Amino acid sequence: MRQFFGILTALITAILIIFMAQFIREGIFPYPTGLNYDIKSEVIKWTQSLPIKAFIIISFSHTLASFAATFITSLTVGRKRMTLGLLSLSIVLALVTLQSFRLHLSFGFIAVDAVLMIVFGFIGSLLGSNRYDM
Repeated sequence: MRQFFGILTALITAILIIFMAQFIREGIFPYPTGLNYDIKSEVIKWTQSLPIKAFIIISFSHTLASFAATFITSLTVGRKRMTLGLLSLSIVLALVTLQSFRLHLSFGFIAVDAVLMIVFGFIGSLLGSNRYDM
């Protein structure tokens, strides 16, 4: 049960980090009025018009979320810290990648974003799993 709640807490934290960063991005670079997500060409046109700063904010939030999720999971689960930390990384990575493809972001951005998430998620899992219970 401890493992389930550890992963759940980590995923909720990751989602909150991403939401907060998306609200910041939305305040700086708002969605255009009348954007229809069902029309692929409109979404692609909008994402291609975004400046690089918007993508940096998005990537930073994903990287921070993956680090936080793996770190929190590895700290709280008790046994199998590294394995469950990487499980939470896999869940966050899958959800973020699906969302990125839904928004029709460029494949290059998705690949770089995924690599950053994996690297920092692995670091978070290592740091969280290196503590000793007393």
